[in-house]
Amino acid sequence: MSKMRLYKFWNENGDEKEKEAMSLKKAVMSVQGDYKDKFISVEYVSKKGKQISQSVEIPIGRKIRQAIIADKRKAALRAAKEARR
Repeated sequence: MSKMRLYKFWNENGDEKEKEAMSLKKAVMSVQGDYKDKFISVEYVSKKGKQISQSVEIPIGRKIRQAIIADKRKAALRAAKEARR
């Protein structure tokens, strides 16, 4: 049976949060709304007892809507077309 682990998150500005969760992904998904940064750092103790400290790219676990990507592409083409005139 897996156990709850304590994850400590912080960003470049020094904002810190602690979250207890079953997995790193679940902990990241629960705190990612609190940070506006692209990367946050996390520290925790692994299953084997090793102290792990790493950076995580956020957002994680969110869908990227294909319509948004298509709209960005169209806007870039329009801007390039206007720049040529």
